[in-house]
Amino acid sequence: MTRVVLDTNVLVSGLGWSGPPAAILDAALAGELTLLTSPALIAKLRRVLGYRKLAAAFANPNTIASLVANASVTITTSSQLQVVNDDSDNRVLEAALDGAADYVVSGDDDLLSLRTFQRIPILTPAAFLADHRK
Repeated sequence: MTRVVLDTNVLVSGLGWSGPPAAILDAALAGELTLLTSPALIAKLRRVLGYRKLAAAFANPNTIASLVANASVTITTSSQLQVVNDDSDNRVLEAALDGAADYVVSGDDDLLSLRTFQRIPILTPAAFLADHRK
């Protein structure tokens, strides 16, 4: 089964709105993908879902983050990477590397500009869906 790390921006978009990120989450919930996460990524998701500008869409950030964690395989990372400037993006790469991910899916330009990391493709949600559905 395809193992994928979803960046926080993809998770938030998929949880709150329709489109490719939501289709990826639907595929994971249908058992077509294995979502990988880490404690650091779940903590960031909790923080982001708690932003005031998202309060109307996400009434209970802690519950939603817990549901994502329960629907995912949680990786205890041992890598400590400094590949990109945004430290939280390095946590995405750590989860992908230590979780033997097949893909990283992100909308973040810093991650997308890498194109691959340690042979792991880094794709937008739309590009991932196109590649995964081949």
